[in-house]
Amino acid sequence: MKVSRRVSDLICVSAKDVKFAWRGGRTVLAVADLQIDRGEKLFLHGASGSGKSTLLGLIAGVFSASAGEINVLDHALGTMSAAERDRLRADALGVIFQQFNLVPYLTLIENVLLPCRFSAARAARTGSTTKAQTTAALELLARLGLRGEAEEGRPASALSVGQQQRVAAARALIGAPSLIIADEPTSALDGASRETFIDTLLSEAKAASVVFVSHDVSLASRFDRSVSMSELNGAFASAVAGR
Repeated sequence: MKVSRRVSDLICVSAKDVKFAWRGGRTVLAVADLQIDRGEKLFLHGASGSGKSTLLGLIAGVFSASAGEINVLDHALGTMSAAERDRLRADALGVIFQQFNLVPYLTLIENVLLPCRFSAARAARTGSTTKAQTTAALELLARLGLRGEAEEGRPASALSVGQQQRVAAARALIGAPSLIIADEPTSALDGASRETFIDTLLSEAKAASVVFVSHDVSLASRFDRSVSMSELNGAFASAVAGR
């Protein structure tokens, strides 16, 4: 007998009539309708200042929408406290920040395992023991071309910008999060490293949804769907005009 699934079981992210404005300022983001399915790999592009990073911050629960509804993994972000959004992000989201946000004096493995220190759920999915977690982090770094640096115990501050970017990706991937948010994650990588990075990201995030932001539209073909910020904002303007 075929078992039916709830609509919420099929949707990872939904945003409806969402607006965002900095306190006391004008609206800088307006999205009428965005839906990302569970397991979908979405490529998001747009000009500088078009609101890409702001949209990622809203999905991650770092910012709160001024209006509208955002639902992530069956959680209505607008009804949650800041602490509850932090817990959801720690347990279920992997974020590759544009500025990496590594702890400079920690080793590569220590940086990668930081999510496991803040989330028991991520730690359990990574391994049942400290040794198992360390092995998982090392294997992930090795697939990103950083085994030598990891085994040497180098601090993050001793790495190149491109290497730091790959450590940030490994940290986001550890513990099998359900949603990966990547803000310009290949900006500091050369061609070969970029291809290895994307191969590893999509392979490791096989069951997860991915929102990947980049100015390089040549990468769009690697993803299930491509969306431009102008399309999202244009859709909102059309929806408002038709009411």
